[in-house]
Amino acid sequence: MSSRDIIALWHGIQRRTESARFSVQDINRDSDASVRALLVTVATEVQRHTLRLGETFPVGDETWRLAELTGWPSEDDWTVVLRRVAAAPA
Repeated sequence: MSSRDIIALWHGIQRRTESARFSVQDINRDSDASVRALLVTVATEVQRHTLRLGETFPVGDETWRLAELTGWPSEDDWTVVLRRVAAAPA
């Protein structure tokens, strides 16, 4: 796995890959105590994804996973880590 397959995101900071842009809009705790992250991605169109840890989501022809969430529930010091699990076909 290369560094192109991992993205670390902070609130309000957009990150780019060769094929898309990623940002985290919000993180919240559900009534069942699970944590969800609201991600926004832009490849060919804007998509919003509400995800729990371990869930995957499409971004263009690629598949990504919400791999880690560290530092939360701090309002200022958290990181969301995404990992690409399937790249676009060559």
